[in-house]
Amino acid sequence: MRKTGLWIMVLVIAAALVVQPFESHANSELQKIEQKIRELQQQMAKAEKDKKAAENTKKNLEREVKQLEALKRTTKEEINALLAQIDEVNAQLLETERRITETEEKLRVIGNELEGTIRRKEKQDELLQARIRLLYMDGAASYLDVLMQSSSFADFLERFDLIRSIVMEDRNILDRVREYEELVRKKQAERDAELAGLKELYDQRVARLAELEEKEREKEVMIASYNRQIEKTEEEIEEYEEISEEAERLLWQLAQEVSKLEAQKKRIKNYYTGGKLGVPLKDPYTITSKFGYRVHPIYKTKKLHTGIDMAAPQGTPVYAAESGVVTVAQSWSGYGNCIIIDHGGGLMTLYAHLKPGGILVEKGQEVKKGDKIGLVGMTGTATGYHLHFEVRKNGEPVDPEPYLK
Repeated sequence: MRKTGLWIMVLVIAAALVVQPFESHANSELQKIEQKIRELQQQMAKAEKDKKAAENTKKNLEREVKQLEALKRTTKEEINALLAQIDEVNAQLLETERRITETEEKLRVIGNELEGTIRRKEKQDELLQARIRLLYMDGAASYLDVLMQSSSFADFLERFDLIRSIVMEDRNILDRVREYEELVRKKQAERDAELAGLKELYDQRVARLAELEEKEREKEVMIASYNRQIEKTEEEIEEYEEISEEAERLLWQLAQEVSKLEAQKKRIKNYYTGGKLGVPLKDPYTITSKFGYRVHPIYKTKKLHTGIDMAAPQGTPVYAAESGVVTVAQSWSGYGNCIIIDHGGGLMTLYAHLKPGGILVEKGQEVKKGDKIGLVGMTGTATGYHLHFEVRKNGEPVDPEPYLK
């Protein structure tokens, strides 16, 4: 009896000695896995931070591009306004040139009139001077001879009236010539003044045209500068978009690594064995964007839409499409508040844009198909309340609809 008790004691001690190393080894492996998970989570946090920084920089650059485009549009409008003014001034210059030509022609005609008037005046002066000389030399005798040769008193009166008419007509003709000469000189002075004014106006318009053309050239230089800035900024946007996409790829790689470690830690089985996934929304919804390439509603560039968008009111419950383990439950870049569930066998589902406080599960939590895991919102890069639902196979996005139909 004593020997039996002794053997039992020996066996217990031996068993304790054997079990203890196994437990110690298991605890050590578990600690290593948990340490790796923490390290990966730190790397995910850094990748998330880098992605957000790249996206913020990209957004700032996109705002700069929009501002430059707005300045460019404004400058083009200013150029169009200047070109309209240039056309108007050119038309005014043509009209001024026409008026100058017309006025110069009138001045030529007036000059000819003045020359003719001066010649007539000179002839009349010569005739008058000749008569004056005749009167001076012969005195009144000449006219008196004419009068004395009258055959009768009536003839005398007639001759007297004729002589008086000649003298008066000479005087009137001279007066009219002087008046016309003065009128022509006045018209010439007016045309001279008008021509001087037109030439001054022409010079002003030429100066204005040069000023407008210089402004138009300056605006064109500004447009070229804006184009260079836009081109450079768009290149930077592409660079930061690549950084963001690279960070997102890294996040998915890290998420897969975490899933593998969680699988080791929890000995995750393959929850998904084929068949259809559960629809993540039970309340009414509308699919507003399907899987595939599209023009992004915010960035306005053609990109792959990696899931489907299911529009629903804020706070609509979101359910797990399949059983699995939660590997991500946090704010995650453009996805906003996001949940990723690993279903084993390389299949993962993602639920994005959940409302603030709308993540109802934790990392490492095991969930069953149909469990309530979140609430619809519009956090992250979103333009309205909806659930962005993705299916990833070995980390690559695939069309979710065949899995749901």
